[in-house]
Amino acid sequence: MQKMTKVISLFALSLMSSLALAGDLMVENAWIREAPPGAMAMGGYMTLHNHDDADRMLVGASSPAFESIMLHRTVIDGTMAKMVHQHMVTIPANGSVTFEPNGYHLMMMKPKQALRAGDEVSVTLAFKDGESVEVTHQVRAGSGGMGGMSHNH
Repeated sequence: MQKMTKVISLFALSLMSSLALAGDLMVENAWIREAPPGAMAMGGYMTLHNHDDADRMLVGASSPAFESIMLHRTVIDGTMAKMVHQHMVTIPANGSVTFEPNGYHLMMMKPKQALRAGDEVSVTLAFKDGESVEVTHQVRAGSGGMGGMSHNH
């Protein structure tokens, strides 16, 4: 029974670590796809929930673990997928936006050290109104990659 309590406690802690709250904004399931050693870019994902009656505008992100972070969106053009830089992502009033593979994502450039599954990375999200929210992203092993995509800015 004690072992089960410990497992449940660890599970609850992991859920809490994937949530970030700031006013009427909630960030959940924040993660980064593990990349092979020497990779120059990694993808960051999360879901942003806006419980306010006004839209929220995400305008940037930063982390001490990366040289820079850009907002991107994967766009399918015929049979080709390409990543397009986004200057702003709107989180609608009383709505949500999911950053996920093949959709909106954080393009995390030039990691300052190798990141492996299980590592945690602090990312600060910046909003148009000047507010910022610090979110812990967990590094996860993931299949696939960014092959076949081009970067258009």
